[in-house]
Amino acid sequence: MISRERLQGVTFVVAAIAVLAWLSHNFSANLVAKGITIDFGFLKEATSFPIGESLISYSSGDTYLRALTAGLLNTIRLAIAGIALATVFGVVVGLTARIGHPLLTRVAKVYVEFTRNVPLLLILVVCATVVRALPGPRQAWTPLDGVMLSSRGLYLPLPLIENGMALLIAVVLLIAAAWATMRLSLRGKNETGVFPRTGKLALSGCGVILVGLCAWSVSTMTLDRPALVGFNFRGGWSVTPEYLAMLFGLAFYTSGFIAEIVRGSLAALPKGQSEAASSLGLGSFLTLWLVLAPQALRLMLPPLANQYLNLIKNTTLAVLIGYPDLVSVGNTALNQTGRAIETVTIYLLIYLSLSLVTSVLIRQLEKRAQLVKL
Repeated sequence: MISRERLQGVTFVVAAIAVLAWLSHNFSANLVAKGITIDFGFLKEATSFPIGESLISYSSGDTYLRALTAGLLNTIRLAIAGIALATVFGVVVGLTARIGHPLLTRVAKVYVEFTRNVPLLLILVVCATVVRALPGPRQAWTPLDGVMLSSRGLYLPLPLIENGMALLIAVVLLIAAAWATMRLSLRGKNETGVFPRTGKLALSGCGVILVGLCAWSVSTMTLDRPALVGFNFRGGWSVTPEYLAMLFGLAFYTSGFIAEIVRGSLAALPKGQSEAASSLGLGSFLTLWLVLAPQALRLMLPPLANQYLNLIKNTTLAVLIGYPDLVSVGNTALNQTGRAIETVTIYLLIYLSLSLVTSVLIRQLEKRAQLVKL
C-alpha cells in the first residue's frame, strides 16, 4: 500500500509535469502564431560593434559567439577578483569587530551597517563617479614607481619572463606531481603507519626544482613599465576605470555581509574554546588560527556560498556603468539581431552554470572542513 507521503510526492510531480507541458505547448503555439522561430545560427554571423576591453583578441566583424565569449570572460574575471577582494575586506572587518577595542569595534559596526543598508546600485554609481573624477594622464597619481592612477585607469609594471609559457606549464606539472606524490604517500602512511622514504625524496626533489625555477625566472625577468606617450599611457598592464569601479563597488558591498558572517560565526563558538586555548599558553593569534578559525569555518561556508552567488549575479549591473560584461555585450547583440529569446536563454544557462560550479566548489570545501566521526 502506498503511503500518504509517497502519494503526495507523486501527485506533486505529476502536477508539475502537467503545468510545464501546458506552458511549453502555449509557448510554442504563440511563437507559431507570431511567426517566430528559435535559431541560434546568429552566433556565427559577423558583429558590427567593438568591445572596450577583452581577455581574448576581438574586433568588430568577429562572430557574435566570440563577442559573447569575450563578455563571459570579462564577467568571470570580475567575479573571481570581486570574490577574492570581498573576502579579504570582509575577514579583516569581521576580525576587527572581534578585537574588543571600543573604537575599532564601532568603526567595524558602522562599516557593516553602511554596506548592508545602502543599495548596490548607488554604491556602483558613486564608485564610477569617483573613478572618472581622477586626474588626467598628465597629472596621474604615482604612489609607487611604475604605478600610475588616472582617469584612464590603473597602470602597473608588467613582468616579462623569457619562455614564460613553458615555465608556467613546468610549474603546473611540478605542482601536480607533488600533489599526486603526497596523496600516494599519505595512502602508504595510512596502511603502514610510516611515511614512505621515496615520498619524502620525491617531495624534496619537487621543492628544490620549484625553488630553482622561481630563482631562474626572477633572474631573467624584466619589467615593462608604463610610460606617458602623447595623451595616454603605453606599456605595462592596465585596468580600465569601469573595471575598477565595478570591482571595488561589488567588493565593498559584499564585504559587509561577509564581515557579519565572520563575526557571527566566531561569536557562535563556545567561550570555553578560547579559555582552553589560553590555559594551554596559546596567544590570541594562535588561538584564532588553530582553535577558533577551523571551527568557525564550518559555520561560515554555507552563508558565504550565498554571498558569492549574489556577487556573481550582481555583476550584471556592470551594464549601467559601461563595463563590457556578458549582459552588456549580449544586449548589444540582441539589439542588432533581434534574437531576444535566444540571448536570454544564453544568459540563463551561463549564469546557472556559474552558480552551480561555485556551489560545487563550496560543497567540496564543506566536506573537507566537516568533522569526521569515528
